[in-house]
Amino acid sequence: MIWRAVIVCCLVAVATAYYEPTPPDHEDLIGTARWIVKYSNISVVATNSVLLPGFPWAKTKDVADGLYNETFSRGIPMIYSSPMATLTHDFTADPKVTFAYSAEFTHWCMDQDIDNDSPTCGLIALSGEMEEVTDEDEIAFAKLGMFQRHPITASWPPGHGFRFYKLAIQNILVLDYFGGPHKHVSVEDYLNYKPTWGLEESNTVF
Repeated sequence: MIWRAVIVCCLVAVATAYYEPTPPDHEDLIGTARWIVKYSNISVVATNSVLLPGFPWAKTKDVADGLYNETFSRGIPMIYSSPMATLTHDFTADPKVTFAYSAEFTHWCMDQDIDNDSPTCGLIALSGEMEEVTDEDEIAFAKLGMFQRHPITASWPPGHGFRFYKLAIQNILVLDYFGGPHKHVSVEDYLNYKPTWGLEESNTVF
């Protein structure tokens, strides 16, 4: 029965997979940042290591900013993690982390033949402190996105205590074009940004 449910979830995910819409113009730093977070399915999370004291630790992690095929997003990194995970050990001991995103994690850079290390690909780093998601509405939003984009996560062992965590953002750096280093972005403006990109131009993936 469990595997049947997983298969159904996978079929639904394939049927509702989309290419993301065209990103905002590079001069729209906040829009670019929100677009990359919205349409990335993974991120790299950097922590202060408990396992290797004095060294940083980095882990690729599934993320989901709402449903992939809907414009609505919040721009807040959310992950689904077990207390057993090395990553969870790290941010439990020291909640300060950084999430690194690249537009390479979407279809955009590959489709445009842009290398990940090119400033025009689009890079964003969000730093802050991790906290557990406890609000029921937030948990529902997290489940909706995570279980659609990463269907297998819905069947991970309940006994491992998986729960949702989010980043309380304190600092945002964006690089999306030539001409200099990452640029600071206002956290308030970032969180209040209203996406204007549309899905009507997107192509369904089968």
